[in-house]
Amino acid sequence: KQWYQRRVRAIEPCVKSHTLGMRMQKKILGKMASRSVARHFIDDDAGKILDALYNFLKDSLTEQEAKKIIKYIIKIIIKIGILYSNDKLSPSERLQLKQMIRKFSKMIMTLVTFWEVAFSYDEVHFKTQLEDVETILITIVSPHLTQKSERRIRFVFDQIGGNHLLTALFKGTSTDTTRYHLDILAPILRDYVFGKEANNNTNYT
Repeated sequence: KQWYQRRVRAIEPCVKSHTLGMRMQKKILGKMASRSVARHFIDDDAGKILDALYNFLKDSLTEQEAKKIIKYIIKIIIKIGILYSNDKLSPSERLQLKQMIRKFSKMIMTLVTFWEVAFSYDEVHFKTQLEDVETILITIVSPHLTQKSERRIRFVFDQIGGNHLLTALFKGTSTDTTRYHLDILAPILRDYVFGKEANNNTNYT
């Protein structure tokens, strides 16, 4: 018993230190979340998407709303990355993460199809896909992150899918400038998904 207690006392500071270190990473990186800093944690292709999405949202909503959405997206990506790299996700949560990535890729390609094929936009179908991705994402992070992080996730999804932004785009009631940004964003999203799928044929991560 004494030996066991000594081992626990010896290990406990390491466990606490590791947990504290991860919390500090999430807090520090969360405060650093900006499009320029994000490039240290997000690959170049994903960075191009963030830049194009920001320009698109800035002309579709307001500059302040666009900045807020991008900032929240970056914070979410960073925190999930920390959870993943520190092995804080259970095997079932890792499977859920892969499922979410597949559903997200499918959702993106649905959006690209709407862009490629005139009059193909289906708001109900797309929102169903959006809600599926949101539900899985919140299920994954809720045991690990704060309610504030959950609210950020819900805010991002609500802004993208809940204010008729896409309906205005694909029904032709948006501005020419907004449509111009969509014409830039959609091919970037398509190429990103195709690139990931090509890599996943040999190694899905």
